[in-house]
Amino acid sequence: MKKNIFYLSIGISVIFISYEVIGLEFLWLFFTLISLLFLFPVWIISKFRKLSKRYFSIPIIIIAVCIFGLLSALLRPYDTAILDSGSTSERLQYAYETDQNDRRQLKSYIPYLSKLKERDDLRLNQAKRIDEGTEDLKPIDQFYAAFIFHHSDNSNDYETASKLASEAANARHLQDHYLVQWLNKAAYDRWMVSMGKAEKYNTQNKFSIEID
Repeated sequence: MKKNIFYLSIGISVIFISYEVIGLEFLWLFFTLISLLFLFPVWIISKFRKLSKRYFSIPIIIIAVCIFGLLSALLRPYDTAILDSGSTSERLQYAYETDQNDRRQLKSYIPYLSKLKERDDLRLNQAKRIDEGTEDLKPIDQFYAAFIFHHSDNSNDYETASKLASEAANARHLQDHYLVQWLNKAAYDRWMVSMGKAEKYNTQNKFSIEID
């Protein structure tokens, strides 16, 4: 009885944490795969010699707990993609944050569950309206907008992303901001590659470490 209550409390905790913490589902997926990889040789060995039930029960329990976590995360609804009110800075920062949070969710990479494309379109359209209607964006707002533009799918938007990122990177107080400086290079390379030209900073190479 106590053991069942213990397992139930773990399951509920995993479900709650997975629902609240974005990106944790990748950890559950990792543990699930590791457990499955462990079970396979154990199953093979069990064909030739008797093994303790613990070799099977422990990884199976881990897999069950992880599946609960995965399902909880997949059922988590997306946050609203954009804000329709607030200052320019607030709207761009919020769009940037949802852009990043969407890419930290497993369901964004599952075709039947993902709404990433339509949400990217909402963010991009808002960023375009702001960019066209605002003459003097703050450097950090230029960075937020550039990140959204560089998740587009056409060369013109990549060009805009590169220009905005360059202006943000030149701001004195953002000289040591890693992401700002990285985006300045990545947006330029993505623009070049989209036109069939060679990249300059090697940020689009499939073997390089890239932050989306």
